[in-house]
Amino acid sequence: MGMFDSIRCDYPLPLPLEVIDIMPDVYDNEFQTKDFDNTLELYILNEDGDLLYRKRQYHWVDDDSAFLKGYMDVTKEEIVPYDFHGVVNFYCYETIRDEEDNKKATDVSIDYLAKFTNGKLENIEILSYEINDATERLDNLQKSMAESARKAKLWYNKYFFNTKFYRFIKRKIILKPIELLKKLLDKVYWLLVRYI
Repeated sequence: MGMFDSIRCDYPLPLPLEVIDIMPDVYDNEFQTKDFDNTLELYILNEDGDLLYRKRQYHWVDDDSAFLKGYMDVTKEEIVPYDFHGVVNFYCYETIRDEEDNKKATDVSIDYLAKFTNGKLENIEILSYEINDATERLDNLQKSMAESARKAKLWYNKYFFNTKFYRFIKRKIILKPIELLKKLLDKVYWLLVRYI
């Protein structure tokens, strides 16, 4: 999927009637977009149609228990206007379970296109939306996860295939020589192609 940015919408969005019936509150969702810097930042579209940006300042904190022996901590956070001029595509995807029948579920995806002029919303429209039954997909996912957990508990997987010793043998003794042989054969092939 890659990196993206988030947009929180306080502005009233156009919604199809089918989506209103299914989704309890679309404004609780944060939409995703790839039309900004794709640095996992938060943008806000307020009630007046102004585009805002959550600006943060960070400093490095040394911590020996952390993965990189430290982490970035937020020291200051403020909401500032974002002077954007152009078109932004933002979207959300959500799976909603039926409150009465917990086995039934629905996938809803909505895609919006918004036009901004100097950080002010000019126009917003629904690009597309889809409503699909997710019951079968979730059942298959649950069965697959149960099967995977069952296979992981089998004695030969638990005590042989999922051990460091087996992974070492597989990687260093079996796969590494095959990879080196493949590289050698590739070089021989290209030398033959080049000089013949």
